[in-house]
Amino acid sequence: MNDIINITINNETKQYSKGITGLELSKYYKSTLPNDILAMNVNGKFTTLNTKITRNCNIEFIDYMNRDGNRMYVNGLKFLLIIAVKELFGNSSDVSFEHSIDKGIYCNLKLNRIIDDNIFNDITQKIKEIVNCDFQIEMLGVTKKDLIDFYRKTNQFEKIKNLKVMTEDYASLIKCKNYYGYFYGYLPISTGYLKDFALTYLGNNKMVLRYPVLRGNGSIPEYIHHEKIIEVFDDYSKWIDIMEVSNVGSLNEIVSNGEINDFIMMNEVLQNNKLMDIAKNVYKVKDKINMVLIAGPSSSGKTTTAHKFCMYLKSLGLNPHIISTDDYFLNREESPKDENGEYDFESIDTIDLKLFNEHLAKLIKGEKVDVPTFNFIKGEKEFGNRFLQLKENDILIIEGLHTLNEKLTSSIPRDKKLKIYISPFTPLSIDNHNHISTSDVRLLRRIVRDYRTRGSNVENTLKMWDKVRSGEEKNVFPFQDEADYVFNTALIYEVGVLKIYVEPLLFTVEEESPYYEEAKRLITFLKIFLPIPSDNVPNDSILREFIGKSCFYE
Repeated sequence: MNDIINITINNETKQYSKGITGLELSKYYKSTLPNDILAMNVNGKFTTLNTKITRNCNIEFIDYMNRDGNRMYVNGLKFLLIIAVKELFGNSSDVSFEHSIDKGIYCNLKLNRIIDDNIFNDITQKIKEIVNCDFQIEMLGVTKKDLIDFYRKTNQFEKIKNLKVMTEDYASLIKCKNYYGYFYGYLPISTGYLKDFALTYLGNNKMVLRYPVLRGNGSIPEYIHHEKIIEVFDDYSKWIDIMEVSNVGSLNEIVSNGEINDFIMMNEVLQNNKLMDIAKNVYKVKDKINMVLIAGPSSSGKTTTAHKFCMYLKSLGLNPHIISTDDYFLNREESPKDENGEYDFESIDTIDLKLFNEHLAKLIKGEKVDVPTFNFIKGEKEFGNRFLQLKENDILIIEGLHTLNEKLTSSIPRDKKLKIYISPFTPLSIDNHNHISTSDVRLLRRIVRDYRTRGSNVENTLKMWDKVRSGEEKNVFPFQDEADYVFNTALIYEVGVLKIYVEPLLFTVEEESPYYEEAKRLITFLKIFLPIPSDNVPNDSILREFIGKSCFYE
């Protein structure tokens, strides 16, 4: 009987032979998930289907509709794309994965020529061919020294830089056919699991790799081109190439060489110049518009951007006044609720649109308005604290989640307002094959800010994050193309600073917590960054909105 173990799956306990693999088990449960089973949680711990089960346990099977399973699926697709490109164009060719964009990944083909649409279609067909062959994807344990030798032979020097801060003696190298790769996170056990994908060619060897998304019932969303965001990507990519700091290893070298303070200032100057350029463009049309609207997803730095933008406008001779849409929330008892009966604070309908538009119309006519302040403790608007009346050279700056949505400011003609979309589009990558997620940067920012300003622990922030992201999918991202300008609030050095604040908080998540695996993933991600002290971060920096000591509101 010692060779028999009890395994509980879907609240049903059955006996199996000790040492049975997840793959063998998954065959009995194919019909329990709508998509292929990719991995499993064993007593809450994420692991691959190759894992042997040797003791009594609870198992939850995972497909790509699970957050961890989705990351695993994306890693697998990235490896497939690399293999396909190498098989078509030779081992010296490569793919650089640079940014998250519109539920996909913005990629750059590293070839010695520009391809056309026909050759691009060959890449898609090659990937399908590899999927149909169902080649095994192996995870190989190698020494740090062997890994460095491998990267040196294959001219992947940016990855060698990252290994300098690795304290472990061993690492995992991924193998499929005769190709090797290194990814942060797991991959499926074979290529046959990676059936669903789409590629969109943008020309000039640029493409977008798309995959099934969590908030789309597992479907692959139609690609929507966001030209202004692509321009921001390319603009910052050129700058970091000039600075020779496109990956984490290069940033770590700057820290090690004692040059980080100058680099911080260069980052800040670059970002400030971009914002000043937008301010100058606003000044040029000051007689034609009444307001500037600033929107962005959670933790994108809307508050600091709005305050700093006002400062720049003042230097040009304008007199800006900030209004936050949060102050126009409906009183709590009037707020809409979601399908679970909980208040839906992400919805535009949580704003008192009637009052907001009445006030905007009055302000533009030159009338005095009693601007409310929302009391979040009482859950209601309070009046009598701020009166506003616009005069010559006055301009409204409105910041909030929904400001790109025309419904918010329906009383004002479109040609009377300018819209700015902001987000931290980090141009930094871990290496060519591992990009840094914009969402992860925003999550780290939010963890630090929530703890500092609200006393909220990491688990609460992680618990809320999926709901926040879902709200952004409905209320922010669909309106990106409404923006007249896109402003990048990312700072290349910021994760090194955030590490000092966020890492101790992540270590407070207990192993029994449902958010332990996510905390562990973020800790692993932070390991490759050398810590950067915040002493030389300017007090007007967007980063100060999260780590504290901002000159604008503290």
